[in-house]
Amino acid sequence: KCLRAPGQLYYGDCKAGYKERKGRWIRHGKGLQVVTALAPMPHAFETVVLSSYEGQWEEDQPDGEGSYKWSDGSSYEGNMEQGKMHGQGRFVWPDGSSYEGSWFQGALHGQGRFDSRFDGGRYMQGQFHYNCFQKSDGRWVDILQHIKSHELREILEGNPLARVEQEGPKNKTKAKATKGSTMSSALGGCIRFTPGDPQRSLRQCLREALKGNLVPFILAEESCTLHALEALLAADVMTEPSSQCVSMRLAALEQRRQRDYKRFFAQALRSSILSGSCVALVFEDDAVVDLGEEAWLQRSPSKGTSLEVLPDEWSLSCFFSGSALPPEIFAPMTFNARGKAPLLLPDGSDNGVLSTEATEATPAPSQDLMLRAAGELPETGAGSTGHIFEATEDELNARDPKDTTTLLGLPLHYQVHPVVVAQARMPDGMEDSEVRKWVKTRFWKHAPMHRLAVVVLTAQEAEAA
Repeated sequence: KCLRAPGQLYYGDCKAGYKERKGRWIRHGKGLQVVTALAPMPHAFETVVLSSYEGQWEEDQPDGEGSYKWSDGSSYEGNMEQGKMHGQGRFVWPDGSSYEGSWFQGALHGQGRFDSRFDGGRYMQGQFHYNCFQKSDGRWVDILQHIKSHELREILEGNPLARVEQEGPKNKTKAKATKGSTMSSALGGCIRFTPGDPQRSLRQCLREALKGNLVPFILAEESCTLHALEALLAADVMTEPSSQCVSMRLAALEQRRQRDYKRFFAQALRSSILSGSCVALVFEDDAVVDLGEEAWLQRSPSKGTSLEVLPDEWSLSCFFSGSALPPEIFAPMTFNARGKAPLLLPDGSDNGVLSTEATEATPAPSQDLMLRAAGELPETGAGSTGHIFEATEDELNARDPKDTTTLLGLPLHYQVHPVVVAQARMPDGMEDSEVRKWVKTRFWKHAPMHRLAVVVLTAQEAEAA
């Protein structure tokens, strides 16, 4: 049987329901279930697969041997009982850390082994008690908190063990010395784009970086016709640029005056999340600027000039906080896959699900809408499908404005799409290695380099000549 419901698709064995479930098909036997949602984009929606489970079912719940895959890259293979991990199984986190052993009702419990990617080959083996492990010195370690704290540390500083491996044994002392620095200096990647290229758009470059779990950092070469922010605004990835762009200069000024600087980030994140737009963190590093909130976005950056040194107060680390600018958004794919974006909205809840006060029951989606929203299952089993479609004008008009959880019955999955922009130009013709060196020299104190993919805007050959 193939069963379809809003946000769910099941293919496998079933049985007829009875008593209070009479008239329904019950998942029972072996089957595959895919959980999907729609991620808002400017003027469109993308279908994403949040999770997939393939294995045994009993009385409409995963029960028996099976495998789970989630869109953040984590996975589980082992035994299930009444929809929870129970018995023997192996769980792998997105960073490669893993636990293999006994589970009890969804918790690490019993004999098992935990291997952490962050601890240089060290592991914890023995008896676990509800996600915790007692070390030989008597200290208890909460494994889930251990993973969470190391994930945050890697976003802020990078993985020191990975840096040692990259730099080699001769530089171990140097790597240890820089371990406590605020920002890592290892750059994530480099993408080149020529405005006006008919084969590729800036939107595609941004998606490429974000899908790689990196934040795009847009810079323009001296000879490029567009400056970085101008190119971003022309890419149609924002619905309200005035609300979705944040000047780090103005945020730092408000913070210095002990005013509410967090409002810049709260407004930008709220507007961008609900519309599926990008949120831009802008360094106005081309010249000394003294413009207010209403005028800074309209000015034309100075060409051929730049601030020699960026003020330390512009550093993103000065604004990192759960209520203003969560550092976790610098691992955007992981952040979004775990459903954390709604927490940044005023009506968000602690489980990542938006509340809704719709006065009427949410209607069932039409078959036409469900068919247009259907996308192919990713090779990884979960994540972005790349399937983008537009809702019709009638569908948008029929949507209840109070319902922030569905599109006419199909569940929504809100996301954050951060972009960093620098207004100053960079020299023409640099190789990727030179670009990395130039960016690290200029911005290493102001952004987590290892979480950025530099998008270099280049001039067309005729323009450069």
